[in-house]
Amino acid sequence: MPQATVALKPELNQVSVSGILTEIRQRWTPDGKFAVIAALSIPRPALGAARASSQTDQPMPLRATGEAAERLSKLEGKGVAVRGRLRRRYYSRDNQPHWGQVEIWVDECHPIQLQEDEHG
Repeated sequence: MPQATVALKPELNQVSVSGILTEIRQRWTPDGKFAVIAALSIPRPALGAARASSQTDQPMPLRATGEAAERLSKLEGKGVAVRGRLRRRYYSRDNQPHWGQVEIWVDECHPIQLQEDEHG
């Protein structure tokens, strides 16, 4: 008897990135849950001499609630690996829709050891 094959739906909107956690701000959601807004400083890709700048790192905005927020709140200035989903913030100005920045909504985070040359 042939075996049935189950087609698995790929997980869409998954991101994994690591860097140095900075700019942690604690918040509470409207329903009273602890939340964190932070930045993950990651190396900026080199774009060649014509586009070179003195800025070598770029901040990626993070948001987290629950256990991930608790873990992030204790890791400022440390190397972390995060997994989550991308979400683009939406706002309106003069009754016209606008898209804001893209954020990483963190599901998991783990401290990592960085090599000395990665962060000075």
